[in-house]
Amino acid sequence: MRIATKQVKGVLVLVLNESRLDANVAEPFKEAFQQSLSEGHETIAIDMGKIGFIDSSGLGAIVNCLKKIGPDGKLVLFGITPPVASMFKITRMDRVFNLHNNEEEALQAFEI
Repeated sequence: MRIATKQVKGVLVLVLNESRLDANVAEPFKEAFQQSLSEGHETIAIDMGKIGFIDSSGLGAIVNCLKKIGPDGKLVLFGITPPVASMFKITRMDRVFNLHNNEEEALQAFEI
C-alpha cells in the first residue's frame, strides 16, 4: 500500500495514496499503522481523500487501528469520499470514528 506521511503540529498524518481500501491492501495498511505506533506516534490523522471504495476488510483494518491506538491515543479520519461515507453510515461506523471533511478540521479535533 502506498502511504505518505507527514508531521503537522505534532500529529502524524497518513495519506492513503490508493483508490481502494480492500482485502488486497488491508494487511499492509495495518502493518504501516502499527509501524507508526511503534515509532511513538499516538495522535494520528488518516487522509482518505483518494479512497473511492472500501470493503469489510478495509473497515476491519481501520477498526483494528482504532483498537491498537488505545485509550491514550487519538485517531481521526478525514477526506471521506461519498462512497466511503455511505459504507461508514450503513455499518454505523460513522458513530464510532471521528470523521472530518478536511485536514484542517481533523487537526482541530486534536485541539491544536
